[in-house]
Amino acid sequence: PEPEPYIPTPEEQQAEFTAVIQAHLDRFAQTRNYDGILSAATYATSTVAKFRGEGQYAVEARDLTWAKGYEIMDAVMSGARPMPTIEEVIAELPALAWPE
Repeated sequence: PEPEPYIPTPEEQQAEFTAVIQAHLDRFAQTRNYDGILSAATYATSTVAKFRGEGQYAVEARDLTWAKGYEIMDAVMSGARPMPTIEEVIAELPALAWPE
């Protein structure tokens, strides 16, 4: 007989979900040569205007992205919606674009 397909626990699903969102934010920050979103966000108080603008944007993007991510996860955990695919999660997150 076929083995039963593995169904991840809610904790495993949540861990994967948060890792995907973190990697998404980090990849975005890396497009401007920051180590990750945390590194980019630390520039919000930079004395260099370009870095300050990017840092402030990183803070705002991180906040909006995690707010939406937790909204999705809460809906999944409450049973209000099924677990979306990675692609669906990314598509629902706010669009990320550096300020000019």
